[in-house]
Amino acid sequence: MIRLSDVTYTYPQSKEPAVKKISLTIRKKEFIAIMGRNGSGKSTLARLINGLLMPDLGEVTVDGLSSLKPENLVEIRKRVGLLFPDPDSQLLSNLVEEEIAFGPENLGLNPIEIGKRVDTALKMVSMEDYAKYPPYILSGGQKQKLCIASLLAMQPAYLVLDEPFSMLEPRGRKDLLSLLLTIRRDFNITLILITHNLEDAIQADQIIMMNQGEVINMAHPREILKMGTQLTMLGIEPLELTTFIELLKHNAGMSIAHDTTDIESLVEAICHLS
Repeated sequence: MIRLSDVTYTYPQSKEPAVKKISLTIRKKEFIAIMGRNGSGKSTLARLINGLLMPDLGEVTVDGLSSLKPENLVEIRKRVGLLFPDPDSQLLSNLVEEEIAFGPENLGLNPIEIGKRVDTALKMVSMEDYAKYPPYILSGGQKQKLCIASLLAMQPAYLVLDEPFSMLEPRGRKDLLSLLLTIRRDFNITLILITHNLEDAIQADQIIMMNQGEVINMAHPREILKMGTQLTMLGIEPLELTTFIELLKHNAGMSIAHDTTDIESLVEAICHLS
């Protein structure tokens, strides 16, 4: 369990806190999406959870380990893997297998265990055939998979993914999200996804909405969808279906629930109106 208790953090030379008085609990095996405009505090929150940043006030604990205690940081970062938006900024090695082995080697594991972890991580992201490839020739989606495999080799309990789809085309986004959901299901890993796009978050257990460094709402996606196009005011892209429902309401006078999430449900709702 990850718990934040009245957490506030201000960057050096900044006058205003990036996050302020945030309290929330993330339980194991959950899929949590964190949403909000640029500068709302999402990425800062991710770094606080991972222990890259220490709160000025309040406390972050991961499975009971406080990030305020330096002796806990190595264990916290083993348990909480953090993926950044740009995979190129995270790749250090000349070969895919060497990149995945880097973390376990730093843990001091023996070569046999390292080899097992590399093989397992490659299989988890379906990249067994790329073990001897240099990372620089991979596609954007493959690089993200490699970064995820590198985190999985550390056997984390939690994955924090900061805008992992930002550099991918729609098909790549869909494939990577499907992979992440499969990993969560098969290996009981908690997913914490930072995104602007509701399409990415619609399958989450809860959506945390942030604005100006504060959590302003935490609810099931269907409750968030009821906000309709008001979401754009918070820097969140509404579902295309939600926009279409708004057009039906204003142009055709049709009253359809905003929490309709698929075409089949929309067709059924329209049939009930006719």
